[in-house]
This record gives sequence, structure tokens and C-alpha cells, in this order.
Amino acid sequence: MRPTQTYAVLLRESFHPDVLRDALDRDQLFDRLWATVEYCPYLAKVIPAEHQDLQNGDIPIFTSRPNSRDLWTSPRQRIADFFDEPGIVRVRRRIQELGDHDCTQQLWFIRASLATLSKAGDGTRRSAHFPTEASAPADRERLLLAARRVGDRLEELALRGEQDRSWIGLTLANLHEWSLAPLGLDLYDGLPGVTLFLAYLGEITGESRYTTLAKAALSTVRREIERRPSSIASIGGFDGGGGVAYALMHLGRLWDQPDLLTKAEAMVERILPLIEKDERFDVIGGAAGCIASLLALYRCVPSDHTLAAAVRCGDHLLAHAQPMPRGLGWLAKGMASQPLAGFSHGAAGIAWALLELSGLTGEERFRATALAAIEYERSLFSLAEGNWPDLRELEVSDAAAADNGSARFSMLAWCHGAPGIGLARLLCLRHLGDLQVRVEIKVALEATLARGFGGNHSLCHGDLGNLELLLAASLTLGEPRWEAEVNRIAALVLESIEQNGWLCGNPLAVESPGLMTGLAGIGYELLRLAEPTVVPSVLALAPPNVQAAAAQPDCDVLSVAGAR
Repeated sequence: MRPTQTYAVLLRESFHPDVLRDALDRDQLFDRLWATVEYCPYLAKVIPAEHQDLQNGDIPIFTSRPNSRDLWTSPRQRIADFFDEPGIVRVRRRIQELGDHDCTQQLWFIRASLATLSKAGDGTRRSAHFPTEASAPADRERLLLAARRVGDRLEELALRGEQDRSWIGLTLANLHEWSLAPLGLDLYDGLPGVTLFLAYLGEITGESRYTTLAKAALSTVRREIERRPSSIASIGGFDGGGGVAYALMHLGRLWDQPDLLTKAEAMVERILPLIEKDERFDVIGGAAGCIASLLALYRCVPSDHTLAAAVRCGDHLLAHAQPMPRGLGWLAKGMASQPLAGFSHGAAGIAWALLELSGLTGEERFRATALAAIEYERSLFSLAEGNWPDLRELEVSDAAAADNGSARFSMLAWCHGAPGIGLARLLCLRHLGDLQVRVEIKVALEATLARGFGGNHSLCHGDLGNLELLLAASLTLGEPRWEAEVNRIAALVLESIEQNGWLCGNPLAVESPGLMTGLAGIGYELLRLAEPTVVPSVLALAPPNVQAAAAQPDCDVLSVAGAR
């Protein structure tokens, strides 16, 4: 009637000397079983039998028969009419209710389960079916229609409670393994990211059902934060408290709910004791991402406390920077034997975060360290490949293992390689205007344009994530070429989605709800392409744009448009 572990813990504790001196003390320990009766009244009928089994040193067990409403205890005592109806009646009714939706869901579970057997890098393969021409331009209406379809699919996939919603998805459990599990509290592929997309979809389209779904998902987020506070064990912008604060801040602005902004600020308190424990340092799970999230929060809700937390993250990065032959790098625990390049885990993202912190605080030490990080990353650039290497120590496929040198330069994505580094340099233009930075931006743009499309559609390591670089260039550089390329490739991506369905950034390109590798991110970037001045860049952890927060004039804008 309860989890075996619950019974086992009670039984184990019942042998502690403190409850063995007096039999009444042991009985009172077992009486803890009554604590849940308030929520599950039916358990009151079985507690005497549970007590008896535990006193006998057994795990309580109960049995029933398919055609009966009765329940039997372990010594075969009958509890009459325990169930509202016989089990076989419920089974028959459930089978009769099964339909096409259930079949589709079960097929998805099978496909997703098979996908977990693949290696992590298998989610980055190029598609053989990327179109060369589009049947129609990627105008606003077409982009919004495509985003609505994503929202509709998420609505179909949602697991429904009375007041809340959740999803099951494929998430990257570590560097090597995918896992099929309920969505967690990370922005990367968890509930906050899905909620963020649905909230913006409701805002842009004016369709309240998406907002309602987002608010139901937020109920799950808030409940899980209170129920499992230890689940927020890192500080990053996409994996950790920084990402949760970021999502809450956006939702508070979109819905004009000050209590959500207060919750976002309260997340700073949870982050503070975790800063010194950070061994990742990067944008995804470490101090760099935390800085970006906290600065976004600070620009919407100015607070010395929030800024001080960001400064602590900056000093944490400075304390762990490692001198390299050229510049400085950060060695992320368990990822590589040398500091990484790139936006998500490497020098590009860390340097950008430190430059933003320096720009806001005026502290030169952060700027100097950022410049040294860029210098290290420049030392890794390969002129022959026109790219920066992916130095992670991953299990690679046989083909990649046969030519590991080329494999290190195969990533062209927001997370690793030219697209993310180019985006980071664009974001740094407000602080650095030197010729070398502009040359790197041009190299990254040309490499992405030449070889960065035709894979999956995801944000992290797919077409729409790479398209963000071109969009940022069109908003920042003022060159007509990049706006034209954004429109052209957006139309090809829409064509690919219409021909092949949504190709998520995981093994087998299996449909999954999350933001960075799944449906929510695909839908979010389609919204951003439709309304780039309203929907901020989540890949740059930008705060709400002024247009999306007209009622909040104090909300500053830190997005790619701000670099003009």
C-alpha cells in the first residue's frame, strides 16, 4: 500500500535502542503511518495490518483478486469492500478507452527508450533531407503558425494533474548517457524552459490556452522547488538556480506578477552557498551562467544583493582561472583534461559573462580576465578548419574515432564551435570593438553559413541555435546580407520541419519537450524569428525586452540589439 522503502526505513529504525527500551516507544514509531491518512483516508483501514507485519519483522504486503472489491492482509484476513470497484472492471474500461493518442504515446515511449541506448554525440548528425529550396518565405504568419503547432504538440504530450502539468522527456543525464525521465527543474531541458516557451507563445499569439498551460506547468515548478529544494544543486544559467531565477523573472514580467519576481530574487539566497562549491565554471552549470542570469535579473529588478552575488561568482571565476601558454582557461571537472573553448562550457561564454560584469560594475579585474580567456581561445583556432575545437573527452562513434582530429572540429553549434563563439563575440562588441573580434565574428558567420545547417532543429546543437548567430548579426551589424540569410535559412528550416517533422537534438532525433534539445526550444526560436524585438535571445540569457514589458519601464534591455 506504500513504497517498500517507506516500510523498510520504519522497520530498520524500529531496531534502534532508543525505541527498544519500551514497547510503547516502538508502537509510537510505527504510528507515523497515520501521518498520511489526512491525504489518503483509505489507508486507515490497513494500518492495523501494517503494524502487525512490522512487529513481526516483515514488510507489509496486501493482495486482491481481479473480480473482487476486497483486500486481504498477509495472514489472509479480509478487509471487505476496500476498493470502489473490482480491478477487472477498471482494466476493461481503460482498454475500451484506448485510442490513437494512446498508441502514439506508447510508440513514443518505445522510440525514446531505444534512443537512450545511443551515445551522447549521436544527437548532432546531419540530416540527409535538408531542402535546398523553400516553397514559401518565412514570414511572420508562417513562423507563428509553426510555433503554434509546437505548442499544440506540447499540450498533447502534457501529463495532467488537477491544477498542474508536466512532461516526460529525453535528457542528457551526463556527458555520455541519455535518460527518459520526468522533466526536472533545469532551464536546459526541464520544466522552466517549457514553461518559458509556452508563456511567450501565449503572449505573442494572444491565445489564452497556451498561457493557461504555462501557468499549470509553473505550478509544478513551484511545488517541486518547495518539495525538493536539494534538487537545485548547481548555479548555472541552464542547469541550476540561475536558470530557475531567469525563468521566474521572465514570467513575472510577462504576466505582471510581482510575486514571481520576488521568487526570482529569493533564488539568489539558494545560489549563494553553492557558489564556492562550483567546479564547472561555465555558462550551462557554473558561475558564468549564474552571472548572466543574475545580471538579467538585476536589470529588471535592481538590487545590490543580486549584484553582489554576481560579483561573488566573478571572483570565484578569477580564483579558479588557470594560466595557459597563452591567456587563461578553466578546467571543468569531469569534462576534459584541458580548458574548453566555446559558449556553453568554454572560454567564449565565460569571457562574455565577465565582460558584462565588468561593464556593469566598472571592475577592471573582470575585464582583464575576460581578455585573457579570449586570448586562450584564440590560441586554439584552426585556420585550416575555420573553426575552434571541441576538446571534451567524449565516447565517439567508430567513424569519429578513426579520425579524431577531424572529429574535434566537427561541432558547429551554439554549444561548441564557431556559431556559439561568434555569438559570444557579437555580444562582446558593446565592450570590445577591436578588429580581431570583428574578424572572428566574420569567420564564425562564414563557417556557420557554409556548414552549420542541415542537422536537427534544436537550439543547443541544431539549425535554429545556429540561426541565432545570423539573427544576432542582422540585428547588430546592420549589414543587409545577414537579414537576407536569416530569412532564407528560416524558410528552409520551416520546409524541413514540414517534410520531416521536428528533429530534436538527441539520438534518433526523437521528439522531446525540452528547451535546448527539444520542442520548446524549436518553438521558442520560431517565435523569436517572428518577433525578434519582443522575444529575447534565450541563448544569450537576455532579460525581457522593453516591448514585452511595457508596463515595467525600469527593465533594461541586454540583448543582441543592444550592441548597435
